Amino acid sequence: MRLLLFFVFVLSGAAGLMYESIWARYLGLFVGHAAYAQILTIGIFLGGMALGAILVGRRSEGLKDPLKWYAVVELAAGVLGLFFHEFYAFTTEFAYEFVFPALGTGLGLTLAKWIVAGALILPQSVLLGMTFPLMAAGVLRRYRERPGRTLAILYFTNSLGAAAGVLVAGFYLLRIAGLPGTLLAAAMLNLVAAAVSWGVAARSTALERPAPPPEAGERVAAAAAAGLRVRQLVGLLLGVSFGTAVASFIYEIAWLRMLSLVLGSATHSFELMLSAFILGLALGAFWVRRRADQWKRPLLALGIVQWIMGVSALATLPLYAQSFYWMADLMQAFARTDGGYQGFTVARYAICLAVMLPSTFCAGITLPLITRTLLTHATGERAIGSVYGVNTLGSIFGVGLAGLILMPLLGVRLLLVAGAALDMALGVALLLVAAKASGGARRLAYGAAVATAAVTLLVGVQRGFDENVLASGVFRHGNRPGSVSREILHHQDGRTATVTTWRQGSTIAIATNGKVDGSLPESWLSACSEGTPRRALIGDASTQSLAPLIALAHVPNARLAAVIGQGTGMSSDALLASSVLERVVTIEIEPEIIRASRAFYPANSAVFDDPRSEIVIEDARTYLASAGESFDLIVSEPSNPWVSGVASLFTSEFYGRAARWLSDDGVFAQWVQLYELTDGLVLSVLAGIEENFGDYEVFLTEFDDMLIVATNADSLPAPDWSIFSSPGIQEHFCHAVVPTAESLEGTRLMHDGVLAPLLYGWGQPNSDFYPVLDLGAERARYRQELARGFAGFATERVDLGEVVSLRRVEPAQRANVPMGSIPRVYARALAAGLRDPASTQGVDTAGVPKGLDAARYRQLRWNELLGGREGPDDWRAWVNDLREVERDRHTGTSGFVDESFYRPVLGYLDRHDAPDQPRLVVAFYRGLAGWDFYVVAQTAGALLESGAEREGWIARNELLEGAVVANLRIGDVPTARRMFGLLAGDSRGKGGLRLQLLGAYVDAMSNGLGE
Repeated sequence: MRLLLFFVFVLSGAAGLMYESIWARYLGLFVGHAAYAQILTIGIFLGGMALGAILVGRRSEGLKDPLKWYAVVELAAGVLGLFFHEFYAFTTEFAYEFVFPALGTGLGLTLAKWIVAGALILPQSVLLGMTFPLMAAGVLRRYRERPGRTLAILYFTNSLGAAAGVLVAGFYLLRIAGLPGTLLAAAMLNLVAAAVSWGVAARSTALERPAPPPEAGERVAAAAAAGLRVRQLVGLLLGVSFGTAVASFIYEIAWLRMLSLVLGSATHSFELMLSAFILGLALGAFWVRRRADQWKRPLLALGIVQWIMGVSALATLPLYAQSFYWMADLMQAFARTDGGYQGFTVARYAICLAVMLPSTFCAGITLPLITRTLLTHATGERAIGSVYGVNTLGSIFGVGLAGLILMPLLGVRLLLVAGAALDMALGVALLLVAAKASGGARRLAYGAAVATAAVTLLVGVQRGFDENVLASGVFRHGNRPGSVSREILHHQDGRTATVTTWRQGSTIAIATNGKVDGSLPESWLSACSEGTPRRALIGDASTQSLAPLIALAHVPNARLAAVIGQGTGMSSDALLASSVLERVVTIEIEPEIIRASRAFYPANSAVFDDPRSEIVIEDARTYLASAGESFDLIVSEPSNPWVSGVASLFTSEFYGRAARWLSDDGVFAQWVQLYELTDGLVLSVLAGIEENFGDYEVFLTEFDDMLIVATNADSLPAPDWSIFSSPGIQEHFCHAVVPTAESLEGTRLMHDGVLAPLLYGWGQPNSDFYPVLDLGAERARYRQELARGFAGFATERVDLGEVVSLRRVEPAQRANVPMGSIPRVYARALAAGLRDPASTQGVDTAGVPKGLDAARYRQLRWNELLGGREGPDDWRAWVNDLREVERDRHTGTSGFVDESFYRPVLGYLDRHDAPDQPRLVVAFYRGLAGWDFYVVAQTAGALLESGAEREGWIARNELLEGAVVANLRIGDVPTARRMFGLLAGDSRGKGGLRLQLLGAYVDAMSNGLGE
């Protein structure tokens, strides 16, 4: 029976940490940044547990059978868990709709969030806090021999379950069942624990009264052996219980922040760290199970353990410094595959254990030892609840002290030193008490005191970690720290993140927890003059300026705008360049980012100097709900969604609220990076946009940066590109080639109707409660994925977006590329330079396509070939040359055929009596270019029948897309479906975005949903 109860306590521990980890996600959605949510959740969770433990500890002696009460408490906790999601949804919606708008911003808002958060999780936390004292009392009533062993095993099993629970919840249950389903699983564990423990209680005999506390004489003797009165002994051990919890949670907060720079600040990284921390506690408790009843001088043993714990914490500092190099080696050792990711995850867990295990192992020894000492030498059964409750109170104090006060004051390294000094001081105090009964212990105590002072002083005054190493972001690319030299301009541990700005070559960048969130060429920081060289917009400079201004072009008369995320400050600065906007609110949750972004001054000077600029330190959801006003423009530019907590700004629920925060004609803009994401993850974001807005359009601001512009109206207004010619915005771009209306048209990627058939049947949009993006983004980052379907969507031979909407894209008139990495802008400029050499006149050299000379050489050779008297030796090779040159002339256009290119081609075919295959290919390409869908359908059928794609005359994907689109456009849906089946085969579900989209078009037309 005892083993069965131990197993029940494994389940109870797993449920408890599943609740804590999932509650952190729920509260993160409500209060903002994950770091704040973790501190808030831990504080309320531990506060409730402390209250529950203390209440039970005072009353357990009067209970007839604590094990039955344990079953009742588990049952109650499980029932509350079953209904938590519904309670959360109702309560937070009420707060957003009524409470926050009534309070406005300020202290009242913060207090309201804490009160609501407490109401959500405090009742269940109190119940969970009762479980350990009740279970321990119930087991000890049945098995009184070796109480130290029993207590240690209970601590071990509960902690082991907790360490496993956080991993199971984060890595498996969330993916399968989302937040509600994971809570349901935790609740079911509570109910199972309740049923089994009740059954055991009913079938086993428990003593109605607890083991009597030590007689007065025994208590006095035990205390006297330590040179103390009984009350002093109790106070000392409860004080140590409190103090060691403070130190342990200082370690936890410090390690979480330190290791986030090594592992990355992703959600799974935090789950690995938390599990490793708790596993150390479990192993320490397991180790002490055979010793707790044998040590004759528990205070001496406890003092030694406390002192070793502090020293072990200090010893993690060199290990931590080395862990950056371990991470670099691991990134090189594991393949960028799903299997490699699994191995990499296990290796990251090993790094967490290497850093945390020595100290947490010691921490796991302390509570069983303290509880056993008080149980048998001082207070009896009430010691269980008292020690557990006081220790939990110390944990709360440690979390608040470390996370809110000491972290920004001392930084992570000195924070860890402070925790170690506290543990060593506790050890010295215990040794000094033990020394009253032994001269040998006295010498040990004095030596420990001297060593504590010396070690703490020595480590404390040492130079801190290499800031270049800390900011290396080794978890992203695996570059060994030190391989790249940077000049650190700012480095500070903020409340939610470690923020760094640096100069590397001619670039200045800002990073949070080692992840770059924005950069700018250093030239942008210098004053402009008439002779200032202008460069094409590339990289972050392109997105930071184009994203807000493309959005503003859709609502050029906007008066009030909000930007979510400061970063470099360049997006807010770009908006403030508009003379029409009356106020721009920049919403940032980490104050240190505001300070660090001053490194980009004066490029972002308007953010700090313009009276129309307002900076708000708050969670975006909370601020926008409490602002009490509607916004004409909201631009959301948070960090990458794999960063813990950030994915909540890409969810369907957030978009639903954002739609309500807009004015009647307002526009919402969402930046989505295409790097480190898959097409499927991007589609999960667009599915949320589709659900909540009336219309949207997608633009590219860089090759791998996408912007979604949405409105509540049925139709998104056409962009007014003339805003780019305003004096303020011209001045903003004084270091860059100013985008023209023609080039800006090239940033268009697709409108909502293009993806509608695919999103119509999309399974699960990214959601607050089903975090598809959060769970998939870290794996995509590790695999170095790119959402290729979106990145290259507008440069394939068939522009599906424009064909679906029948919007013709005419060729550009000038060979001007002010945004050099946007594929359609580049392709259109290249084609203009090929058609008309004069199109480069008056174009800044920075804006001329870099590949223009090579394309002109290809065309020159092609023209010479067409002018030759002899036909080709290999018509298949001739078709391949045609494909390359024809792409140069037509990519980036849609519904346009360059007859000046095709006339000599057709003449060449006639002069040299070309066979059917090259004639069919030319007719196919020409029909596609000019949207002659009947010709395309006819030639596609002939090419397919002749096996052209198998013999290398035409690419299979080109034939597939052209054939299906053409047949759908002429209304021949059966032929389109047959062509799709023949050419796509069984690869439909495995194919990329374009194949999935094509299949969705076929299905929609087959079901009568399309045109």
